[in-house]
Amino acid sequence: MSIRRALTALFLGPLFCAALSCGFDGPAGLAPPHEGTIAGITPNVDGPEQVLKVLGHPAAQASGWWKDDSQFDIEFRVWYYKGIGRVIFRPEMTTVYATEADKTQTGLPN
Repeated sequence: MSIRRALTALFLGPLFCAALSCGFDGPAGLAPPHEGTIAGITPNVDGPEQVLKVLGHPAAQASGWWKDDSQFDIEFRVWYYKGIGRVIFRPEMTTVYATEADKTQTGLPN
């Protein structure tokens, strides 16, 4: 390899890596899309009973590592509602951790 090619690679390599890193928006980009919260459910207050009262039975349930802006290390319990969104419970299922409205939700785990 010539010196010119080596210098070009040393110069363009970091620029290419920087351009790729700007295109990736971090953990938030890995989370499923959502359109705000689901009305009628209050995180940190409501439990599964209130969710069942407001939304009825979920189309699907899953237990897994939920991805959002800040939580990657906790296994959450998630209920999926077709055309409504997702309800994420704390691991012990005592209260709702968060809700995510998503009209494109298929009712199946993402």
